[in-house]
Order: sequence, then C-alpha cells, then structure tokens
Amino acid sequence: MLMRRTGRTIVLCSLTTMSLGAVGCSGMKFGADNGVSARPAIVNESTLTPAQKQARFAEAYRAGMMYAGQRSYAEAMSAFEEAARMRPDSTEALFNLAACYESVGDPLRAIGIYNNILRITPNDADCYHNLGTSYMKLYYLQESPSWKRMAVLAWEKSLKIRPDQPKIKTYLARCGEER
Repeated sequence: MLMRRTGRTIVLCSLTTMSLGAVGCSGMKFGADNGVSARPAIVNESTLTPAQKQARFAEAYRAGMMYAGQRSYAEAMSAFEEAARMRPDSTEALFNLAACYESVGDPLRAIGIYNNILRITPNDADCYHNLGTSYMKLYYLQESPSWKRMAVLAWEKSLKIRPDQPKIKTYLARCGEER
C-alpha cells in the first residue's frame, strides 16, 4: 500500500509476499513530521473562512502523515478525516485515509474510498495499486476467487497507466503462479 504526501508518493506498507496468503508491511519512508506534535482539534468548518479552512487542512494533513509514520493509524485516520472535511476535493487526504483503513485491517472500507477517488481521478496509478492490494487482502481473508480477479484487474490498470512498477509486476506474476 502506498501513502501520499501532497505532491509526491511515499511508501508506507505493501504486499511483500503473496505466496500462500502472506501479507506484510515494509518500513516507512518519508521525511520529518514538519513540527506537528499534537492531533488537531475538531472544529466546525462552517464558521471558518476559506483561508482558515486551508490552514486547518494543512495542519490536519501534516498531523495525519506524522501519525501514519508512527503507525498510529487511529490518530492518522482522525486527522485525515478532518483534512477531508476541510477540503472535500482532496484526493490526497482521502487516499491516505483509505491507506490507513487498509493498514488497520478494514480493506472493504478502503476499497470504497479508493473507488470514490477513481471517480474523481480515473488515471490514478497509485490508487489502482492500493485498490488491488485491498482486494488481495480480502481474497486472503475470505478465499473468494472474485477478490483475486478484482486485484489482478486493478493492478493491470495501474500498470497500463504507469508501466514501470516492478512490485505490481511481481504481484501479478505470483497471482499467476497460484492458479
């Protein structure tokens, strides 16, 4: 699974092996917490000016990234939800919210968010990447071949958009080996 910082992609967690249902997480790779030290308080967005909403979005988003980096996913989800309330069109906040749901073991909720993002940005290779990972996690949980087929389709769409993704090529090869 990938998480995104505004303007660039960072690796948070991914399928490291896909043989016999093994799903793992790799290390975090991103920069400092940008000085964020506490979870932002929830505010009534209807009373804020556009500039205040933007500042609140930035604060909540930074907090979400910090908490995700600490693997404190509940706090990260709360921060990303706040960021999404401040800027409902932020596919970055929604993407990272979905990645957190996936990390805490709720791939079904993540899938719903990823599909909403794809309605807004249909050529999002990272979103298809994570969507495939979420489908695969459901396949391992429920052993339903349809989840595996959907994972393969999502990963193939990701590769079509951005062909140079060796991890996805590995996932697809392992899926073929398991047939």
